[in-house]
Amino acid sequence: MNTYFNEIKKNLGFGCMRFPMKDDEIDYELTSKMVDYFIQQGFNYFDTAHVYLNGKSEIALKKCLTSRYPRNQYILTNKLSTHHFNKQEEIFPLFESQLEACGVDYFDFYLMHAQSDEIYAK
Repeated sequence: MNTYFNEIKKNLGFGCMRFPMKDDEIDYELTSKMVDYFIQQGFNYFDTAHVYLNGKSEIALKKCLTSRYPRNQYILTNKLSTHHFNKQEEIFPLFESQLEACGVDYFDFYLMHAQSDEIYAK
């Protein structure tokens, strides 16, 4: 295994756009059980974005995944969503806030989110 990158174990990812909710908040207990089951079945790829659940998805990952499992047990992808910045100088602070919200020092993948000609130009 490469010492810089974790390996995706199976070809199925855990999308974090929709988590179980309880009274307009993420149900952390049920989400933790889902994360645990996913990992117990041998999967390790998690995908989120700052826009998912208005930033709550990243926080849920911190509570239900990254604070509970060693960093080498999962792959984490996040995304650069263009409606969260207006100037290039705002990108790195956004990126750092995403790392903090997720509770990690790095993302295994960082993707450009929802591309189009207009978004790419920005």
